[in-house]
Amino acid sequence: MESEDCMSSYSHHSKAFTKRSKPAKGAKVLTPRSPVWEHYSRTKDNRDKCVCHHCKKTFACPTKSGTSNLAKHLQTCKLYQAWEAGRVKHQTTIGEDGEVRDTRVTETLFREATNEMLVIGEMPLSFVESMAWKYFCNKVKLFKPHSRRTATRDIVEMYVKRKEALKAWFKSNKQRVSLTTDIWVAPTTGASYMVITLHFVDASWKLKKLIIGFKYITDHKGQTISNVLLDCLAEWGIEKIFCITVDNATANTSALRKFQSSFSLLANDAFVMDGEFMHMRCAAHIINLIVKDGLAEVDDNVSAIRNAVGYVRSSTSRLRSFELRVDSGKLTRGSLPLDVKTRWNSTYLMLSRALEFRLAFDKMEAEDRLYNDYFMEFEGGAKRAGPPAMVDWRAIERLVRFLIIFYNSTLVVLMICLESLISIGLV
Repeated sequence: MESEDCMSSYSHHSKAFTKRSKPAKGAKVLTPRSPVWEHYSRTKDNRDKCVCHHCKKTFACPTKSGTSNLAKHLQTCKLYQAWEAGRVKHQTTIGEDGEVRDTRVTETLFREATNEMLVIGEMPLSFVESMAWKYFCNKVKLFKPHSRRTATRDIVEMYVKRKEALKAWFKSNKQRVSLTTDIWVAPTTGASYMVITLHFVDASWKLKKLIIGFKYITDHKGQTISNVLLDCLAEWGIEKIFCITVDNATANTSALRKFQSSFSLLANDAFVMDGEFMHMRCAAHIINLIVKDGLAEVDDNVSAIRNAVGYVRSSTSRLRSFELRVDSGKLTRGSLPLDVKTRWNSTYLMLSRALEFRLAFDKMEAEDRLYNDYFMEFEGGAKRAGPPAMVDWRAIERLVRFLIIFYNSTLVVLMICLESLISIGLV
């Protein structure tokens, strides 16, 4: 009986101890926050015990107590000291200025670079918590990635600091700048936003570009645009202007006239030559208006070509049928692009490529019954334009010779903008 009582008492105490040492079923296990846990792991049998990764010794670590004893052990653990000494060894390199620099990456620098990667790459904040980024950091022995909340807080703080630094620089240097601005309407909400971009040449003669305003506006009136410009420049402490480039909207002409009369009161040298050349019309927008007028004159001819290209690209069987009538070369959907009606440059590319396959289109009209039936259908209450006839091809040939001038002019304007963007760096 005594033996049975002892066994019963032992079993009771053993179960009680097991209950205390193991977490309750369904209980939430908290993630350790202290940095010492990078060097310790709790045992599977008892979460109140942990093992050092370096010397494999076991220590008490009750969940309700601190980790000071674990930190003290690291100060005396020889294996940890050897690991730490080997980890901090680093090389030096010679920088662009000729100075010898430390190549070691600190945790602060790693965190800052990660935040900048998210911003520059326009990546989602959740990427820092993804398995891919954690795997990469572990593979190359980097620091443990921070959370998306920390990244959000860091990025906002970084934005505020850099914005204040830029404001202070503009206010102290009294830099003369040029501006470009336009109004964008959100397609889903219909809300209007005015974007103000600043351009200037720095002390190293490099062209810089900076978005200083993305403002919600209630209407597109000239007075509203003028007020937004004045408020934005006052916020940044800018008092000298070269020119402001806008499109040819009537509201912009009225806005800049009112802006000039108000801004000139700030200083005698607010403008160059009293603002005579302050208002600049956007070259790309002027080209776009000219080309649209030209396309309107041959809209029926362009529609015939567009419908023919759309038919060929609409299915694989139609594309194969068209390819059989191409004299040389292999045809793909990319070889015969379909334009976007609101983008005239895509219309030029479509027409120029269609001219190269003119004979194949003529063979389709002569041999393919389905191709001809397609143009007998009605679209919007009227017969579909096409198939392309001789008069259409001749009109398109003249149009392409006209469009190539403006297409190349647009490329020149875009290349100038691209060269400006390449030279842009962090101020």
